[in-house]
Amino acid sequence: MQQSIRVRRAGVDDALVLRDLSLRAIRGSASTHYGAAQLDAWAGRRTVEGHAWMTRYTVVLVAELDGVAVGFCSVALEPVAGLQAGEVDQLFVDPDHGGRGVARLLLTSVADQARAAGLLRLTTHASWRAVPAFERLGYQRVEVETVDLDGVPLTRVQMTTQLD
Repeated sequence: MQQSIRVRRAGVDDALVLRDLSLRAIRGSASTHYGAAQLDAWAGRRTVEGHAWMTRYTVVLVAELDGVAVGFCSVALEPVAGLQAGEVDQLFVDPDHGGRGVARLLLTSVADQARAAGLLRLTTHASWRAVPAFERLGYQRVEVETVDLDGVPLTRVQMTTQLD
């Protein structure tokens, strides 16, 4: 029997779960795309406070299976703290649930939220691990960019898609 994944909006009380899930994804899924120093720098930026902030100022959607968070995605519907309207800032899927359509469900749900807010385009700065998930949903690569994470360079891909 196929279990269904439910998507809901995250709240501040989800911050610890979101932080832990993002750390599992960075340490697990992204480990095939980045070196130890990059993973350490990226993971070192994940905080409960940061995830709580994200739930207050962006739309954060959580995918749950049997009441357990298996992924989340966030989008800014208006400009806030360096994010532009339509920027998909976070997409993380628990490594134990990768390849099961969680990212697709989350990205589709985020696009629905953006359309409802009147946005015409989404952008993201995707990790190499996430690029294929975005491409499967029609995002196009704009450019490869390098960001500095406390002295450690991390490459990622700026991507965009038009909403119909």
